[in-house]
Amino acid sequence: MKRTAKLWALLLLGLMLVGCSKQPNVIKGEGLTFSQYFFPYDQLNERENITYYKVKAEDDVPSSLPLQIRKAVHSAGLDQLPFTVAEETAYLVTSKDKAGMQQNQVQLGYFKNTNTDIPDDFFIISVTESDRNPLETYSSLAELDSVGNRLIKKELTEGVPIYQQVITTDSALLYRYYKEDAKQMSIVGTSANEFYTYYNGCIYHIGYSIDRSKNDEEMQEKMLQFVREFILNGTEETTV
Repeated sequence: MKRTAKLWALLLLGLMLVGCSKQPNVIKGEGLTFSQYFFPYDQLNERENITYYKVKAEDDVPSSLPLQIRKAVHSAGLDQLPFTVAEETAYLVTSKDKAGMQQNQVQLGYFKNTNTDIPDDFFIISVTESDRNPLETYSSLAELDSVGNRLIKKELTEGVPIYQQVITTDSALLYRYYKEDAKQMSIVGTSANEFYTYYNGCIYHIGYSIDRSKNDEEMQEKMLQFVREFILNGTEETTV
């Protein structure tokens, strides 16, 4: 099995284990990941009763999951990334929102270096279940984020916006991702170029970091297309 396909299979197993008697690998920790720019609209910073899981398994896993999550989780084409992947991580985070509704969040990380505590080139995908579209209450026409970096409104697909934040200044909003260290989950804060959208019942928040000199307009467009393909391919009908 290809390495990336195996990683998605491991994540599927972790999700499946949450709903059955077999105990997944629970990790102690604290903290949440969310978009520093869009959290006033999605409230993902206000989740409670957090449980973290590190996904571990081998071989293929049957897809006996809710359709919403099953469609969102699939294999990413790592050969399209602008760096060679040396380290991959997969985490599942379960929580409850302010109204007490259960939410599942999955994060997959792809890193150029094996030491993920010192961010270098990376591509990180976060997918969170939500029955509410946070972008319905976002009406700003701003072309810059709150620290002056480019904020570009594009189309994921017809009628569905996707926002692309591109680092163009010496400052950046904090980008957060989950990282296990010594069997403890923590939050790493760094800077990243980001994407944010809502599609088919899921909030997608994606961050990537590469050498700034390489992140020209052509690269930005390539990364946008890669993200589009990831989201839209993942929401096609799945045969179980």
